[in-house]
Amino acid sequence: MGKILRGSSLIYVYTLITVVLLDLSTKKLAEVYLSERSYEPLPFLKLFLIHNRGAAFGLFADLPDIIRVPLLLITPLVALLITYLYSRRSENPKVALAMGLIAGGALGNLYDRLFLGEVRDFIHLHVGDLYWPAFNLADASITMAILFLLLHYIRK
Repeated sequence: MGKILRGSSLIYVYTLITVVLLDLSTKKLAEVYLSERSYEPLPFLKLFLIHNRGAAFGLFADLPDIIRVPLLLITPLVALLITYLYSRRSENPKVALAMGLIAGGALGNLYDRLFLGEVRDFIHLHVGDLYWPAFNLADASITMAILFLLLHYIRK
């Protein structure tokens, strides 16, 4: 076990665990406080709970269950494997952090799909009446990691 969890791998695992715990905690808080009401703490941010049967931002929600369910259950597991292997191969702490963000987000949403059959989303960004699709901390984690990786590799 010591060989597996050191250096970049340790960063990857700690990041993954942190994202999963924060994601599931915020989703639980959303269930408690946002299931019957909404809050608008900022002019561009509205918080209210919805349930998403698709992937991030509602993608694939309209696919037939025979395609949608396996796709949404297998993809996070593949993401977990790829991100772990990539973070180990890279040995770069920044890449390990980004891979942990992606894996943690994938596992946070996988938990919802396995145990609830749908994902809890509650963050709604908007400008006036124009809304970005609802998302959660897991989705934000994956998105931030991808943006971070793009910037990282553009600067290289």
